[in-house]
Amino acid sequence: MLKSLTFVLLIANLYFMEYALLSDKLLTKLLYAGDADAFKEIYNRYWKKLYHTALAKTHTQQAAEELVQNIFITIWERRSTAQIEHLESYLILAMKYKIINYIQSVLAKDKHLKVINDHVIKEENDSETQVLLHELNLAIHSAIEKLPAKTKAIFKLSREENRTIKEIAQLMNLSEKAVEYHITQSLKLMRLHLKDFIALEIFLFLHPLL
Repeated sequence: MLKSLTFVLLIANLYFMEYALLSDKLLTKLLYAGDADAFKEIYNRYWKKLYHTALAKTHTQQAAEELVQNIFITIWERRSTAQIEHLESYLILAMKYKIINYIQSVLAKDKHLKVINDHVIKEENDSETQVLLHELNLAIHSAIEKLPAKTKAIFKLSREENRTIKEIAQLMNLSEKAVEYHITQSLKLMRLHLKDFIALEIFLFLHPLL
């Protein structure tokens, strides 16, 4: 009977108590018992400190607020199984791990986005290169058709069939000097017709005529 009366008085005292005056240790015990007011007091007592800790590391208000919220949600959900020896130290350590996980998540996301961005840029560059090469190829064929007949024939033998000057001279019944002259003329005319294409020099390097 005495124990029951003591328990009733204890409950009555808790009901009328000022939670702000309670120690962390007692608040923790009340939290274990599912006391929502004790939980509210823990939040009011430590949320600001945890928020500023998170803000200093994440540098974003939204992230800091979410981390604080996640910590207190987890504490309430696991109130009956949490092992809290020292409340403040427990909260600070919990925030430390939350911050680490957040930063790792951001870095992983940034890395993923970078891979995607690099891939997109590469595809765009490849597409642009293909377009430029196609335009250059059309311009080259157009410029070839504008060459004088004999010069064009010599140019095609040199470029398309990879004939040497000596072979071209024999096929065209010309001197090697004459073949060299036509090739030189074809280069001049090609550069003139394709002056707007910077890639022409690359083309000529890949397909040397002399």
